[in-house]
Amino acid sequence: MDQGVPALFQTPVRFSFWFPVSFQFRRSGADGMHHCLDQEKSAPARNIHCFLHEYFPEASEEDTQAYPENDILLCHSGYHMTDLYDEQSHYLRIAQLFPDHPLTILPQTIHYQDNSHAQATADVLNAHPDCTLLCRDEYSYEVARGLFNKCRLFLYPDIVTSLIGNIKLPEYPRKGVLFCMRNDKEAFHQPEAIEQLRRKLEEFITTEQTDTTVDIPPDEVIADRKRILHSTFDYFSRFQAVVTDRYHGTIFSLIGNTPVVVLNSSDHKLASGVKWFPESFSGHVYFAETLDQVPGYVQHIVDQPPKEPLPPYFSTEYYDHLLEKLHFPHT
Repeated sequence: MDQGVPALFQTPVRFSFWFPVSFQFRRSGADGMHHCLDQEKSAPARNIHCFLHEYFPEASEEDTQAYPENDILLCHSGYHMTDLYDEQSHYLRIAQLFPDHPLTILPQTIHYQDNSHAQATADVLNAHPDCTLLCRDEYSYEVARGLFNKCRLFLYPDIVTSLIGNIKLPEYPRKGVLFCMRNDKEAFHQPEAIEQLRRKLEEFITTEQTDTTVDIPPDEVIADRKRILHSTFDYFSRFQAVVTDRYHGTIFSLIGNTPVVVLNSSDHKLASGVKWFPESFSGHVYFAETLDQVPGYVQHIVDQPPKEPLPPYFSTEYYDHLLEKLHFPHT
C-alpha cells in the first residue's frame, strides 16, 4: 500500500522500482509496466522475484552487464531489513546482480534477531560500490551505521508521510474511535486485551476495528490503486480518534487529519517512529506506553475542538529534496 514518489518518474532516467504490487519504470519518456501476481510470495518479494525470473531467468553478474548503464534501481520501503521476513533476500540478489548500477533502498526499519543474518546482509550491501540505504527511525540508523559502513546512509521518514497535508478529503461529521490493529507476528498486545480496552472505551464512545492490510486481489489493487488508497484515507477521516499499533495506521490517521493514540509495540518501530512528528503535530499524536493510558488520551481528544489541517511537513522538509540528496545522474 505504500505510495512512491511521483517525481522520481518525471525524468529521462529509467527507474526500476518495486512497489507493493507492481514493477514500474519510465525510460526516455516512454512508460512501461510489468505486473507480477505470484500469490506464493509477499508483495515486494513477488515483484522482484518475477522481474528477475522474466528478465534474467539464469542471471549471473556477467549476464546483467547489458542492462542500460544509466538505470537506477530502487527497492520498496518498509520493514524488510530484518530476519522476521524473507523480502530482503530478493533485495540482496538485486545488489549482487547489478554492481554497476546505483542501488537505493527506500526507508527501512532495521532489526535482526540473529547477528549472523545481520552480518550476511552487511557483507552483500557493503560489497556493492554504490548502495544507498534510507533508515526510517533513529534506532535503525544507528544499527545501519554499525553494519553498512560502505553504504551511503540517510535518516529519512517513512515515504507515506509525504502524503500528510497533501490529500484533500471531504469533511464528515466524525463519530467514534477506530482501532487499527495488526494480527501478525509483530502483534504485541493480545486480542483479549484489545477487546477489553474497547469495552472500556465503549462506556463513553463507540468503537470499530480494522487493519491496514486489505483483503483485495493484487490485480484489483494494480488497476485501482488510487481509489483504494483514497477510500482508506477517507475511512480513517470519519472518526474522532484512532488507536493503533501500526505505523501506517498512524500515518493514515494523520492523512485523514484524525488524532491518533499510538500503542507501544514488540520492537522499536513505533516508539522511534513517533519521534519524527514535530511540535505542530503534538495535538494529533499521543504515544501510549501501556494500554491503561489509552482511555485518558481518547477522552482528552474527544473533549477538544476539531483540529486544523496538518501542514505538508514531510513533503516540504524531506521528499521535495530527495532527488537532490541522492544525486541521481541526469535528474
